[in-house]
Amino acid sequence: MDKHETLKKIKTEKIIFVGGSNISFGLDSKKIAAEFNKPVINMGVHAGMGLEFIMNDVKSYIHKGDVVVLVPEYENFYTDNFYGEMELVSVLFDVDPSGRNLVDWKQWQHLLKYMPTYAAKKIKNYIASPFQKQDLAREIDIYDRRSFNEYGDAYIHWALPDQNYLPAKKNKGDEKIDTYVISFIKDFKNYTESKGATLVLLPPVIESQSYDNQANIIDQITVSLISNSISFSVEPNKYRFSFEYFFNSYYHLNKKGVDKRTQLVIDDLSGKVNR
Repeated sequence: MDKHETLKKIKTEKIIFVGGSNISFGLDSKKIAAEFNKPVINMGVHAGMGLEFIMNDVKSYIHKGDVVVLVPEYENFYTDNFYGEMELVSVLFDVDPSGRNLVDWKQWQHLLKYMPTYAAKKIKNYIASPFQKQDLAREIDIYDRRSFNEYGDAYIHWALPDQNYLPAKKNKGDEKIDTYVISFIKDFKNYTESKGATLVLLPPVIESQSYDNQANIIDQITVSLISNSISFSVEPNKYRFSFEYFFNSYYHLNKKGVDKRTQLVIDDLSGKVNR
C-alpha cells in the first residue's frame, strides 16, 4: 500500500520496477533516479504474491512516457509461483481486499488450495492473541514494511552480515515452460505500449551456482520469449553473480551486490530512458 501511495503522487514520467524480491532486495533506486533525473519506484514484493498479480496490480499506474522494467524470477516460467501463494491470499483478505478485483477465476482456482491453511492460521492467531505479549521495542525485521525506503527498496539488510542460504535446486530436465506466462507477459507489453510507455524486460540477478543448476531451463525461457517476439534486453548470464554478492537467498543481494547490480541496470537502461 505504501508503494501505491508513492505511485499516485508521481505526476511526471517515471521508471517503475516490477518483480519479486530479486528487485525489492536488489536495487538502489535513489542512484537510478539521480542518473536519469526521473522519479523511480521499486514495486518489487515477495515472490509469493505471484507475478500475475504483481503485473496486474501496477497496470493502472502506467502512463505515457513511463519506462516499466519487468524483472521476473525464473521460477515464474515453469512452476505455479506465477499465480501466487499464501502471501497473496493473506494480502487479499487481510491487507488490500480491493486487490481481489485483479484475480480472475483461473487464479482463484489455484489459490483455493491455500485457503484451509490460511483459515487455520487465522483461528490459531485469534486463540493465541490474548496470551501474546507485545514487544513494542523489537527490531525492525528485514521483511517489515519499515525496512523499505521511500523508493520502495528494502535497505535495512544493507548494514547486516550475510546469512547462510542454499542454492537453487538442480533442474530435473523435465520442466516445461508455462505458455500462459509467456502470453501474459506479451499482453502486458502490449498494454504498456498502448499507454504510450515502454517495457524493458531484464533477467533477474541470481547466484552463480543457482544459475548453473537452472541453466537448461533458463535457456528454454530465453528461447521461448524470443520466439514470441519478446526477449530479455541482455543475455541472462550478465546477471549471474558470485556468492559473495548475496545476503540470504540466491535472489537477494547484499549492499555490495546492490551497488554492482544497480550500475548494470543503469547501463542497460541507457538509451531506453529519455533524459
